[in-house]
Amino acid sequence: MAVVDRWGNGGFDFVAEIRGAFPGGHFPGYRPAAPSLSSAAAANPAADGVDRISALPDVLLRDVVSRLPVRDAARTAVLASRWRGLWRAAPLVLRDDDLLLASDGERARPDAAVGRILADHPGPFRDVHISHCSLTSGERELGDWARLLAAKGVQDLVFLDNPPLPRCAADITRCASLRRLPADILRCASLRRLFLGTCTFPDTASAPRGADVFPHLKEFSMLSGRMSEHDLNYMLACSPELETLALIISSMTKRIHLRAQSLKCMLLWVGVVDELAVVDAPHLERLILWKTIGQRQRMVLKIDGAPELRVIGRLDPRLHQLQIGNTIINAQTKASPNCIVPSVKILALELNFGVSKDVNMLTSFLRCFPNVETLHIVSSKDGEATGRHHAKFWQEVDPIKCVKSHINKIIIHEFQGEQSEFAFVKFIAKRARKLQTLVLVLTEGTFASVGELYEVNSQLRALTRCSWAAEGCEVLLVGPKLDCTWNFARASDLSVKDPFW
Repeated sequence: MAVVDRWGNGGFDFVAEIRGAFPGGHFPGYRPAAPSLSSAAAANPAADGVDRISALPDVLLRDVVSRLPVRDAARTAVLASRWRGLWRAAPLVLRDDDLLLASDGERARPDAAVGRILADHPGPFRDVHISHCSLTSGERELGDWARLLAAKGVQDLVFLDNPPLPRCAADITRCASLRRLPADILRCASLRRLFLGTCTFPDTASAPRGADVFPHLKEFSMLSGRMSEHDLNYMLACSPELETLALIISSMTKRIHLRAQSLKCMLLWVGVVDELAVVDAPHLERLILWKTIGQRQRMVLKIDGAPELRVIGRLDPRLHQLQIGNTIINAQTKASPNCIVPSVKILALELNFGVSKDVNMLTSFLRCFPNVETLHIVSSKDGEATGRHHAKFWQEVDPIKCVKSHINKIIIHEFQGEQSEFAFVKFIAKRARKLQTLVLVLTEGTFASVGELYEVNSQLRALTRCSWAAEGCEVLLVGPKLDCTWNFARASDLSVKDPFW
């Protein structure tokens, strides 16, 4: 048993809010714009002055042009006769932030330029990111754009209307009405990624039906938008290849019932939803919740048809009421075949170790996921602590299968050095036979003095002299990470094995 002090070296900090101006890289599918043509040329001049690029085959040149910022891509037509038709023949990448500067260097709205490019370029449109346009002519202009996008094969579409982002989910219900997108957006059958922000989803009452609506759509995300239960069900039914569904700062529907044959990731990030039910999602791998609440009470989370669910969190007993099958999970719930999800390997929770109800729910949650291998717990200060350390509770608690036989890594985030936290650590030390790593991520500001840090280290070292159930377990004491490391893009990225770390 070893205690490793890594103060100030990494760690993990769940963000307190979504930071940064949109679209600064925090949404699925976003890729930074390429450097300008002039800056690239200046940085890499030809040593002998010979133009070797123009000698490349047309297929390669079109690919080069399609990767340039749209302003520079259009300018290539004046380089030489060899280049004149390349821009119009290249798949279009249009990001309106590349058009913000006018010719005199002043910041300008790119509405007119976006409209001209959409109308003049024959397509196909590979990436279109619109987030700075004012759309002063309103629905007519937006309708024209939607028809052009549908006709010219857009693959990745990001559209963010101009109203400011709400500070929290509850603000959405009080803000002014959001612009409704035209129904022609639903005719963009070539879409693979769709990200909509600060707008209302198109009316689906008379929209086309069937799997040919979005036959290739892999990711759908909505930020601070309005979307009815009917609209969401429409999206799921019309997207046979949809893998990622992300609803961010969302309060558009009271109920979400997931029936999606191809869905792998469901993300509900800062949402006001009364009920989220996984009804029939045979390939769902991860269910990510962050600061999700019900309108008048806890949000009900029902898990029924998710046989491949491997990642779930962050469950919070103050915010979420868990139901597995027909069983509502409470502090008295005992493990049984009717109320477990055996497929889950990574579990994330948020609770207050000093609150009796939270501690009791912790054991119930652990019993519901008997094969968990990685456990994340955010040590919260929310709720009224009793002042008890709960040491006797942990000494008398019945054996928990995942603790005894499966958990090999535990990360306690926002660790505060409270006796109630150490009581849980002692319980883990005595019961977790497979544990290889215990990480304690100190909370920012709590350990301001060397003396406080020394006291925590002393208590941990005292633990190492006890008889641990697992031999060779490494205990890491990690300082708080100050930058924002957890965002909804990372949480919904299926290539990230553990989205909470």
